[in-house]
Amino acid sequence: MPNIFSGFVTKTGVMRKTITVTVHRKFEHPKLLKTMHRTTKILVHDEQETARIGDSVTILHGRAFSKRKHYNLQSIDRRAHVVGQADAPAVEAVETATATPAQQ
Repeated sequence: MPNIFSGFVTKTGVMRKTITVTVHRKFEHPKLLKTMHRTTKILVHDEQETARIGDSVTILHGRAFSKRKHYNLQSIDRRAHVVGQADAPAVEAVETATATPAQQ
């Protein structure tokens, strides 16, 4: 049975087609019998580069994509809440400012 985890995207855009997913897990300590909390950061392959920071995702263990990347993005369960649409015009303004005069 393959390893399937659920977590939240904590980093995108640093490496091409790679996202960092933080997986939370709870377990009972064998001696103390207390509930312990641990987090693990996993590098995940995102072929279409669709995941954004804060998204809740499901990842699936598979073949190795690189030295530290062994998981593939299976699905985006819940999108992160977008605060405002003020970011979209700023991106368009940067794209038109960086375009050459022949492209405009």
